[in-house]
Amino acid sequence: MTTPIPQMDITELRDIAVRGGIEGARDMDREELIEALQARPGEGAWQEDPKPADVNPNDYMYRAPEEQ
Repeated sequence: MTTPIPQMDITELRDIAVRGGIEGARDMDREELIEALQARPGEGAWQEDPKPADVNPNDYMYRAPEEQ
């Protein structure tokens, strides 16, 4: 069972953040690391996969939304 993010020590948090590509993770304090790792989708932390779930990724061609 994994430890919840707020209960991890700063070394574990920093390792996860660095592996996750969070910029400046080595200079962040504990609270900043927790906030960065718990960021919600839509806040610039993660992006949703644009393809439908039942489509083979090799068959899917992404098309940008049309400009209005």
